[in-house]
Amino acid sequence: MKNFGMLRARAVAVKTALVTLAMVSAAAANATLPPWATDIGEDLSTAVNDSAALVGPVVALSIVAVVVIKLIKRFSNKI
Repeated sequence: MKNFGMLRARAVAVKTALVTLAMVSAAAANATLPPWATDIGEDLSTAVNDSAALVGPVVALSIVAVVVIKLIKRFSNKI
């Protein structure tokens, strides 16, 4: 039983080392992307930022409309 616990502890260390190796190699592969791939990433980032800028006023207007409708419903019962 004692040896089994030692083997399990070493297995965790080996798995951790393999995961670390995979992450390091993935980071190195990501650093060598071709120029067209980085351009696509920048284009997508720009598109997301533009979409967020367009959606912001719509969300704010929707919140204001909901609040106004609730206030009208609340105070229309008192008339």
